[in-house]
Amino acid sequence: MNSKEQLKPLLAPMFSSYVQENMDIEMILLATTDGFPILHLINEDKIFEADKMSAASSTLYSVSNAVTKQILNKRFQIAFIETEEGNVAFVSIPLDDRDFVLAMSAKATLNIASLRMFINRLSKEICELYLTNKNV
Repeated sequence: MNSKEQLKPLLAPMFSSYVQENMDIEMILLATTDGFPILHLINEDKIFEADKMSAASSTLYSVSNAVTKQILNKRFQIAFIETEEGNVAFVSIPLDDRDFVLAMSAKATLNIASLRMFINRLSKEICELYLTNKNV
């Protein structure tokens, strides 16, 4: 699987199933660590700019990775931003020699533990999908 374009048709149904499974999920975005969007899905009532969110996700990835390496001597795995109206989670997804950033936002009615479960599960499914289709 060499191209971002090859990922889109495989990931779109996965993203849709997560939003259908829980209507509190407002946004899912997969981006490169250099800030380019691969695929995103948003709730109809949200205003969202994929380019800006991808750039923000990339920045958060870089800062989080630098902090975790400096303090813990480990790679960044997951970060959360909590607000009064909801939460956003960011996960690093390493695929071969490249990393990607998966972001998921949810209303405050979805607790942070559930958000963590959803984004980690989706991250693992993306890795499995990649491994299955990598030589296609």
